[in-house]
Amino acid sequence: MKSARSRSSTKPSFKSDKPGLTTRSVATRLVTRVVDDGRNLDALCDQTNGLQEFLKLDARDQSLARAIAITTLRNRNHIEAAMRAMMDRPPPKRARLLIHSLHIAIAQILFMDVPDSAAVDLGVTMIGSHERTSRFKSLANAVLRRTAREKGYLLSEKFASVDPFPKWFAKRLRQDYGKKHAQEIATTIAKRPGIDISVKSDAAGWAKRLNGELLPTGGIRLVTDTPVVQLEGYEDGEWWVQDAAASIPAQLINVEPGKRVLELCAAPGGKTAQLVNAGYDVTALDISETRLKRLSENLKRLKLDATLVQADILEWETPHLFDSVLLDAPCSSTGTIRRHPDVLWSRQGEEIAELAELQFKLVMKAFEFVKPGGTLVFSNCSIFKEEGEDLLARILKLDQGIVHNKLSPSDTFELPSLINGQGALRSLPHQFAGKSGTLSTGLDGFFACRLVKPE
Repeated sequence: MKSARSRSSTKPSFKSDKPGLTTRSVATRLVTRVVDDGRNLDALCDQTNGLQEFLKLDARDQSLARAIAITTLRNRNHIEAAMRAMMDRPPPKRARLLIHSLHIAIAQILFMDVPDSAAVDLGVTMIGSHERTSRFKSLANAVLRRTAREKGYLLSEKFASVDPFPKWFAKRLRQDYGKKHAQEIATTIAKRPGIDISVKSDAAGWAKRLNGELLPTGGIRLVTDTPVVQLEGYEDGEWWVQDAAASIPAQLINVEPGKRVLELCAAPGGKTAQLVNAGYDVTALDISETRLKRLSENLKRLKLDATLVQADILEWETPHLFDSVLLDAPCSSTGTIRRHPDVLWSRQGEEIAELAELQFKLVMKAFEFVKPGGTLVFSNCSIFKEEGEDLLARILKLDQGIVHNKLSPSDTFELPSLINGQGALRSLPHQFAGKSGTLSTGLDGFFACRLVKPE
C-alpha cells in the first residue's frame, strides 16, 4: 500500500563512546526509520524482530531511546520551526541524518527533563562523531547552544501553536471535523496521555491499589513512570493495558454469556481478553503467526482461554456460524496519535482509500460467519470518516437487508457525546480533554457500529 520511499542506509557509526551517545544515536535511527522509511515505531522496538541497534541496549536505555523518539515525533513540526528560527539558512534537504540528529537534540532541550548542557554536548558530539555529519559539527554547536539560550522564546505561543500535523493529515482532519475540532485535537496530542488498563474484576479496588482513576468505560487510568510490568497485579494477570476507547467495541457485543463469539484481526488480544472475561466462548483469528503467538502469551498471563486460529479472513471458511462477530479491522491507526505520534509520519494520505476498501471487503466477508439474526460489531482506530462513517453509509446502501442497530447512551456508559449522527460510536482524541480527572488527557479516536445480519 505504501508508496515507495527512499530507504535509509545510514547506521550509527561513531568515533566517540561518551556515555549516553549510543542511546541518542539509536533514538535518531528510530526517528529516521519512521520519517524516511515509513516504519512503525512499535515494530522497530519489538523485542523479537525490532531494530538490532535498539535491541542491543539495556532495558533502561531502550526506554530512554523510545521516549526521545516519541517526544521528537510528537513535536516534530514545532521542533522544525524552532530549528529554522535558530539557523541563518536551512540545512541541505538531503542531509537527513543531520536533520534528524538536530531534531533529537532540540527535542531534549525543549521538551525533556535533560540539562541543556548535556543535551547540547551529546548532540554536538553525535553529529561531530559520525562520518556523514562531522563537517556540520560547528553548525550543530551554534544551533544547539542558541536553542538552549532562547528556550523561552522557542516555547512561546508563536511556536506552541504550530500545527503538529503533516499537511495531508491536517487538510483531511479539517475536512472531516472543521478547524475548531482540528485545533482541539492538536492541543490534546501535545499532552502526555495516561496509561489505561482493563481489569478482570474489582475495578474500584484496583484503582485504589494502583493510585488510578476509574473510567466510565469500566477501566482505570494511571499516571505513572513505573514500567507497567512492575506494577502490582500485572504478573498475576489481573489486568491488561488498553485505551479506554479501545475497550468499547467489545462491550457492544450484546449476546448472552456462553454464546459463541468470533473475533477477527484479534491480536494482540486486549479485546479477546474482554470477550473471554465476559463469559463468551471465543474464537480469535489473526493472519499473523507472530502476533497470534503474542496473543497466546497475553492470554496465558491473564489465565484466560480462547480458541486461536491463524488464517486470512478473506480465505477462511468454517461450517460453524457465530452468535456475534467482532471485527476490529486493519486501518490507518490515525486515532492513536496521542500515544503513537509516529503514525503521523509513517502514514501517507493515499493509503486511506486503500484501507477503507480492504475494510469493506473484510466486513462483507465477516457477515458470512454470523448466524442469521446475529450481530457484527465493526470497529477501527482511524480518526477519518472514510474509514468509519463513510464506510457504514456504503454498507447500508447495499440493500442486502443489513440493519444498523443504532447505539444508545447506555451502550456508551451514559456518554451521549460518543454517539455520532448515524447512531455509531465516534470518539476523538480531544473529547473530555478539558475536564479534570478521569478522561482529562483524552481518548483514542475510534469508530464502531453494530450491524444485524438478516434472518
